[in-house]
Amino acid sequence: MDESNIEDLLFELLGKANEMYGDAVEKIWFYDGEICPFCNKRKIDALKMGEESALSLNAYMYHEMNTLIGYFLCSRCIPELLGSTVQQKSNYEKLEQNLKNAYHDHLKLSAS
Repeated sequence: MDESNIEDLLFELLGKANEMYGDAVEKIWFYDGEICPFCNKRKIDALKMGEESALSLNAYMYHEMNTLIGYFLCSRCIPELLGSTVQQKSNYEKLEQNLKNAYHDHLKLSAS
């Protein structure tokens, strides 16, 4: 997938977020790290779907900062997060905390 396709998908995602959250979205930030923000171990990669490959484009609304955070996941974490397990709530809490930490790190770097 080339960069222009990713940008198109981001704009589509942002449009949907705007419909959901409206004026609550004051800032938009995209987690652009190479390492998956859930496991913090593996590189972000495409998920195989038959003969096709797909990236898992997601967004998290960080309400305390009125910031919509976009992110990709690695192919091993996608099933773990989307599956219906007893741990799903704690998995999402972990992912959200990792994204918040990454966003705060970004803000610190931007301020210096």
